Formats: sequence, structure tokens, C-alpha cells
Amino acid sequence: MIPPKPTGDPALPTAPVPAPAGPRRSRRTAALVAVWTLLVAGVSSGVTAAVIGGGDGGIEDSAAPGATPSIWQDTRTHPADPPQEPETVPSPTPTAKSFAIGEKAKSGGATVVVKKVSEAPTVTLDDFDSDKILKAGAGAKFAIVETTVHNDGTEPFDPVCGGGISQGLVDAEGRTFDIINEVFLVKANQKADACGEQVQPGFKRDAVFVYRLPADARPAEWTFSGSRGVDDDLTVVRLAAGTTSS
Repeated sequence: MIPPKPTGDPALPTAPVPAPAGPRRSRRTAALVAVWTLLVAGVSSGVTAAVIGGGDGGIEDSAAPGATPSIWQDTRTHPADPPQEPETVPSPTPTAKSFAIGEKAKSGGATVVVKKVSEAPTVTLDDFDSDKILKAGAGAKFAIVETTVHNDGTEPFDPVCGGGISQGLVDAEGRTFDIINEVFLVKANQKADACGEQVQPGFKRDAVFVYRLPADARPAEWTFSGSRGVDDDLTVVRLAAGTTSS
């Protein structure tokens, strides 16, 4: 028996429909993508190398030579310091006039001749009714400067009391000593009226100046001023050569 003839055409498989194509990249876009890919790859490699090289015993960082240091260095040049001026040395102060024992030493309206300098453990005071012995004490002594004081000025002055003319006795170590408080009672001054009665212009008077010093001190200079201590009128009498002990 002959089969019946098919009534329709056989169904064939449908061909796949291709997806719509996207927009085509330009050459410029492709180049930018390539550069970006290289940069990202380079940064990733640098970070990985830094992490691995930072640990102990890790691979050393192979940084490119000539890398810029992380700390800024001052490479500027500075001018040299200006040369220092020589230190200014102050002018020396005027030296006092200096004389020796026996010479007429002048200061202001006073002219003084130092006749003798002696050292003693005691001095005799005239205590009006009787003599009194004043002791220098342990470790001390008296230096006694015997003088004749002339008034060559125009005004009277008291050579010993009321401030007097003494500016102190200086020892070999440069220390200055004042006259003792009892100087007005020293017997020699009482006898010569050297204290309390002023010397008038054109007259002279013997006067004794007494100083208490350490036992090992050596009198070197006696200073006085006829102008009551004015700096530029100070006169010095050198004592060392004429000092005696008693």
C-alpha cells in the first residue's frame, strides 16, 4: 500500500538570530584603555613589592635609581657670617698720684709728709683722766701712720676727725682698711690737737692715723684726699719701704 502524500512541507530548525552588535570602539578609546591597563598593573606591582620588601628577611625593594627623597633637603647657600669686630678695651682710669715716704704728697688743699709707718699689737689712748691701752686682739695688729699735715688751701679742715683726709690704708693684697673709731683718743693726736681743732690755711699739724689689720697683712699704701674723697684728687703714699714693727 502506497502511503499518503504529506499535506504540508516539513518543519526545518530555525537559524539563531545574531545579537545586535554594540557600538564600535574608536581607536582613541582603545589606546586610552590600553594605557590605563598598564598603569593599573604597574601600581599593583609597586605596592606588592613594597609590602614584600618591608618585612624582615623579605625581598629588598627594587626602587628605581634616582628616586626623589621623602624628606626635603635645604640645598640653598647662605652668606658667611660677617667678621667679628675686635673687642673694645675700655680706656684705663687715671692713676692716682703716687709718692714715697718722706716726700710732700699733695691733694687738693692738703700737703702731707708721711714720716713713719709702724705696726704694734696695742695703741695708747688718752681717756682724759688716764691712759688706756687698746689691744688689736688675737690675729690682728695696728698699723700706725705718723704724718705732718699742711693746709695749702683756702679753707680750714680737720685732718683726722669729721671725715678727715684719710681714704684708707691698702695692704699688699689690695684690701682697704678704715681708721679705727678711737682714733680721736689716740694719745699722739690728743697731744697735737689733731682732732677737733681745724688746721687753718697756711698752718700745719702732726696727725696719727691708726688702722686695724690681720696679723699677716703687710701695709702697702696710704691714701688721702684734701677734697674729701673726690675721685680725681686721690693721692697715694707708698709705705712698704718705710714700715717698721714695734
